[in-house]
Amino acid sequence: MQISKAALLGLLLTLASTVARAGNDTVLRFDTPVQIDGDARFDRDSPLQPSASSFRIREANTLSSDSGERWALVTLENSDGGKRILQDNYLVAEFANGERRHPTGLEGSFAAGEQQRKMVFFGYHRFPILRIFTAR
Repeated sequence: MQISKAALLGLLLTLASTVARAGNDTVLRFDTPVQIDGDARFDRDSPLQPSASSFRIREANTLSSDSGERWALVTLENSDGGKRILQDNYLVAEFANGERRHPTGLEGSFAAGEQQRKMVFFGYHRFPILRIFTAR
């Protein structure tokens, strides 16, 4: 039995791409945006709320890895006068199962009216992030 060069090449490419994908479970990919309308709550709504702050979310895009990492690329604005220090308890992520969580390792200082883009880590979770919010 003789295998053609094209068939052998196709088999090698398939094998190589499978191996490459297997090693990429920590690569972050942007999640598909989900539009949630209304004020509906989960039947077991989490009481976790963000602490009041002068920070406003201008934009938020969630990212995930195949291993369950949950991140967000967030643009924040200090909407009050004076310098403000960013803290973990100013943001909360709500997951698709209703659980809520603060990020870890969030830091930085903002001048009055300043905007900054931050990569924010919300830990590992089976469910994707539905939304990220602050309290004013």
